[in-house]
Amino acid sequence: MLGEFVQAIENRLTAVLPSKSNYSQSLVEGMRYAVLGGGKRLRGSLVCATAYTLRNSYEEAIDSACAIECMHAYSLVHDDLPVMDDADMRRGKPSCHMVFGPAMATLIGDALQPFALNLILNCESLSAEKKVAVTRTLATAAGYTGMVGGQARDIEISGESKLKLADIRELHQAKTGALFVAAVEMGRLIGDSTERECSADGLRRFAAHLGEAFQAVDDWLDCVGSTAEMGKPRGQDANLAKETFPAFLGEEGTKAYAEKLLASAMDELDALGFGRSPLAEIAGQCIHRMS
Repeated sequence: MLGEFVQAIENRLTAVLPSKSNYSQSLVEGMRYAVLGGGKRLRGSLVCATAYTLRNSYEEAIDSACAIECMHAYSLVHDDLPVMDDADMRRGKPSCHMVFGPAMATLIGDALQPFALNLILNCESLSAEKKVAVTRTLATAAGYTGMVGGQARDIEISGESKLKLADIRELHQAKTGALFVAAVEMGRLIGDSTERECSADGLRRFAAHLGEAFQAVDDWLDCVGSTAEMGKPRGQDANLAKETFPAFLGEEGTKAYAEKLLASAMDELDALGFGRSPLAEIAGQCIHRMS
């Protein structure tokens, strides 16, 4: 069902992202440019897949799925800025700041954050309690204790000596893993019901393993992948002297580590009885980028 989730998310994003502005047309055009026309939509699909796995329906989760995709897009816009990674390409096209300029790109990322949260808060199909819980989950995962905290740590440790694999794992649990865990938790909050109790802890462990596996594959692809496959230039991590999984495990070791993490994620799904669910399909897709 991954293709169905992706198409539903893409259609909804196209409909809800602003196209007109009384203040700055460049701003809203940049928001659409940053979000639409690229991306695997894995985080949004995880929201939909979790809700579907629990309730056999994902329609109520679409706006929340779009919200996490907008939050992710903001992080990429800022990550590519000249003061950060200074990346010229993202998702197979020029980075946002290459098209709109660094100052406007900063504002585009800024605008996508509240827009993402408002998508959840304005969702008419969710109860007030669910709106608060889902919004809190996303805001927390994106903030200083999650994604942004991990990004800050990444800046601080670049080029440090005496780092251990545990340090890199901790970094990516925040920088990358936080949004994966949030995606599954958001879907659980939307899809869970009194008729079917599920293990929140098991789903969080699944998402944490998956997020780390996704990052390991990303690091591996930076070493061996092509620009066409990744949508961005190969070797950026090495050029920026970033500490990555291949730096500690080697290319083959990183590939094996990602496969081990996928197996751990699938074990969590099997324990919950979700081994044949859309969640399993998405988990496989995260790793099969290596094939």
